[in-house]
Amino acid sequence: MQPMTAVRMREISKRYLPSGVLANDGAELEVEQGSIHAIVGENGAGKTTLMKVLAGLELPDSGDIEINGEPTHISSPAHARALGIGMVHQHFLMFDELSAAENIFFGLEPVQKPRLLRLLGIIDSSGLNEKAKSLANEYGFSIDPSAPVGALSISTRQQIEILRQLAREMRILILDEPTSVLTEQETEALFEKLAEIRHMGRTILLVTHKIDEVMQIADKVTVMREGKTIGTYSVASTSANELASIIMGGVPSEEIQIHKEHAIKGASVMRIEGLCTHRHHRGGVGLSEIAFDVHAGEVLGICALSSNGLDELEDVLAGFLVPSAGRCAFGGLHFDVRKVHEYRRFLKEGKISYLPSDRMRRAAALSLPVRDNFIALSRRNYFSRGWIRSTLARRATQEAIHAFDISAQPEQMTAELSGGNIQKLAIARLFSKEQPELFILCEPTWGLDIRSTEQVHSRIREVQNAGSAVLLLSSDVDEILTLSDRVMVLYRGKQVLTRENSGYLNRALIGEYLLGTRSA
Repeated sequence: MQPMTAVRMREISKRYLPSGVLANDGAELEVEQGSIHAIVGENGAGKTTLMKVLAGLELPDSGDIEINGEPTHISSPAHARALGIGMVHQHFLMFDELSAAENIFFGLEPVQKPRLLRLLGIIDSSGLNEKAKSLANEYGFSIDPSAPVGALSISTRQQIEILRQLAREMRILILDEPTSVLTEQETEALFEKLAEIRHMGRTILLVTHKIDEVMQIADKVTVMREGKTIGTYSVASTSANELASIIMGGVPSEEIQIHKEHAIKGASVMRIEGLCTHRHHRGGVGLSEIAFDVHAGEVLGICALSSNGLDELEDVLAGFLVPSAGRCAFGGLHFDVRKVHEYRRFLKEGKISYLPSDRMRRAAALSLPVRDNFIALSRRNYFSRGWIRSTLARRATQEAIHAFDISAQPEQMTAELSGGNIQKLAIARLFSKEQPELFILCEPTWGLDIRSTEQVHSRIREVQNAGSAVLLLSSDVDEILTLSDRVMVLYRGKQVLTRENSGYLNRALIGEYLLGTRSA
């Protein structure tokens, strides 16, 4: 007997105005009930837009949708939820001032039992925290239910997004890049639960760039390119290499690989000694006696699992967090790292360029056009007497769009771009400026497809070869091994490994340091 179809989308087209960008161009999707169905493609392929149409967040210009065999016109997110469709977004949609538990159960909160308290709408916070803790344990996550979301790390906020949707027990669950900042252990726990949910008859749509995840968890995979559906394939009868080739339009994967070469190091550009931070920052760990230096023409890769100090180190290096102790040497000056104004001056003067890990909060103004985001950090080049030099700014933005393969137009609103294209816009802005002495790159390829990842890696090699020092903060072990000349690992806020990236280091060994099963 043929399995029942949970979702059928036919000839879905969606054009964004006033930019005119065609995000979906006659896209097709058919998903079997009780299956895990992956949707893959390069950045800007139309994957997320198609899922937003299914979730009622976007109205298509044309096309037909059937849910469980019944034709329907999904007019709003509320309508989608009534049909049993829920979406976990790649970019977090939550209230920073509320606790983790309040975000997870927002709209579902139990109120206090006494009649007066019920009438006042007072929430049973302790009961809510217990429910959140129980739900997190059930899905293999570790969160503090009472912690304000705004103080939590990216990876923890990602977990809360996933838990919030799972708490509503939707029959059709859309996950948009759900593992982008989860550790391997957290990813495995999630996949185990997704497999259980599938066996209970629920349907899961997984938007991802990670081919290994597709091969591990999905039953079928649909490939999209330039808004169109290229095809749907059985994972059991398709290899990872074949899938990569289809996604990239037939480009063999070996043609885009980066081969690491031995770097010629110059003088020390930055030296940090005795760096410490308090424990309460962003709900994470405190840094303890961190020390490192990075040289001209060198990539120092710093790696950690979530909640082990990488977020805190980024905030110190970006001038957002005042440490409790430490010394810094940069630009011929030696100063106490607690004097954050000294450090911020180097960022302002362009001697240090910083790419944030959280592109939506720190790297983009979503309410502004692409052009305004691109020129935001180069006021001297594109402003004259307080006015934007429009022709010059548009031309430079268009050149960056072409050079970095961004699916966008200069006048297009940044909020209309896919997450990967926003990331590429931030990267294009960074690498289009005058080359600094030091690049601080935090999770530079998070959410990027294979081709875009290799393009970014090539750019990093270019600036390294041109003499800049590069601090690479990444939770992606493969990225660290691919790019780094030296590797440093943090565990519970402590520096447990600093070593040349020679034949001694490999993924398994670094994993032992990341998990704390091996120490220096």
